[in-house]
Amino acid sequence: MTAPTASFSSPPTVSVTGHGRREVRPDRVEFHFVLEGVYPSVQEAEAQLHRRRAALLSALETHRGPDARLTCADPVIAPHHEYEDRAYVFKGFKASDHLILRAPLTPGLVNAVLRSVTAQMKSLAVTVRHRSKKTSSALRSARAEAVRDARRKAMHFAEAAGHQLGRRLRLSDTPSKAGHGKQHEALLYSAAEDAPVEIAPESQTVTAEVHAVWELSPA
Repeated sequence: MTAPTASFSSPPTVSVTGHGRREVRPDRVEFHFVLEGVYPSVQEAEAQLHRRRAALLSALETHRGPDARLTCADPVIAPHHEYEDRAYVFKGFKASDHLILRAPLTPGLVNAVLRSVTAQMKSLAVTVRHRSKKTSSALRSARAEAVRDARRKAMHFAEAAGHQLGRRLRLSDTPSKAGHGKQHEALLYSAAEDAPVEIAPESQTVTAEVHAVWELSPA
């Protein structure tokens, strides 16, 4: 005779995913300026970089308030080749320079900066990004909303299956995402040729996602 074996059955569970979303108005702005060109000699590349950086700094001077911060990367000069007729052909020396201006977002600042720059420089590439100091609190709020959303879904499924929602067994989240609104990229030309496009700040979207498992109890 064999001894009877005990039978254990796990209670049913429900697994759901919850989502949260918040919109944040930007309160800061970043300008990423790129100065690039190809020149016949290293000396010419150095001279042009120096001239163009000085012109850009002069254009930005009136917009560098006490809360603004300007970061300048080390210029890079390197041989530049282009692929032609199945071979790389030396075209000169490519010079690159990057400057970033970070400042509080005030009405009209973005377009004022772009106008100041295009009034003094022939051409350059610039990327404008809007950001917000409230991103961290918005992420926490979006995560809390995601948890509530997960619970609502779990209760709906439990009722549909004829059960009650029991204790929560697991809760985890995926890395939250904080967008920076629309990123504007443009090649700006001198004011005499073409006025810069008007850029208005856009809201930053913050999202959160959680995964949760609840135990189901008899109704």
